[in-house]
Amino acid sequence: MRTISMTLAVAATLALAGCGGDGGPGPTAGSGSTSKDAPITSDGPATSSGTASSTSGSGSSTATSTSSASTSSAPTPTSTTSTDTGKPFDAKEFTSKLQAAVDKNPSVTIDVKVGPEGQPSATASGVQDLADDALEMQVSVGGQEMTYRLVDGQYYLAQAPKWVPVTKDSTNPLIKQALSQTELLSMRRQLDAFIAGVESAGDKGTEDLDGVSTTHYTATVDTGKALRELGMDKAPGSPDTAIYDVWLDDDDLIRKMSFTQNGAQATMTATDWGKPVSISKPTGSELAKVN
Repeated sequence: MRTISMTLAVAATLALAGCGGDGGPGPTAGSGSTSKDAPITSDGPATSSGTASSTSGSGSSTATSTSSASTSSAPTPTSTTSTDTGKPFDAKEFTSKLQAAVDKNPSVTIDVKVGPEGQPSATASGVQDLADDALEMQVSVGGQEMTYRLVDGQYYLAQAPKWVPVTKDSTNPLIKQALSQTELLSMRRQLDAFIAGVESAGDKGTEDLDGVSTTHYTATVDTGKALRELGMDKAPGSPDTAIYDVWLDDDDLIRKMSFTQNGAQATMTATDWGKPVSISKPTGSELAKVN
């Protein structure tokens, strides 16, 4: 059974269908390798589990992590969301709304679901601080659960009771796999790419979303521009544009983003904008030794 990559779980709703690869829709579906044989630390086998927690204004979240997952190839993207883009809306005004709102309220709790509607193949949830580009995300795909943390430009993978630095120069195949999975988890990076790629927007009117008044916009995004912002290349035969549905509240904060392609849907919901989050850097005894 085809498994959507962990990278896609967060990034699919925030970037475009430009790369294809092993994850389905979205430019962040990668082609990282997997391994179940090599240990990731000297403290235990690669499949040892761990827990990590982060706090926000609404409480704390905890997830158990393991370090293996399967990936496989997916067909080249062929279709995107509905072409009903609503009443034309100035693209620069739309992206300015997004940017200004995030700058004022840089912390957020996000929840992402990817896969057939009602039966997601991958999920990701957690807190992010977009001002510092810090995050702690719990990712579930193919029955495997991982917890990742990003602080000061360094990713860490939870291997209870410690954290493993995900370093580019590591020769450990599982760390190399984790690196490919984490490189695009950052909502800050994905949002910058999304904004860079928006070439037109539409207004589909007001809608109530879980008790919050929102305006439903669409955004047509140039996949090549978005991918260049991410330092990535557009795959041959992939769509030149992709259409996203975006719901902004009265403060112009994203409440929901949705994207559908090849029968798979990627949906991100965002809450607790501006509430304090605590994402600390693992140090000393919290760090595991890497083989």
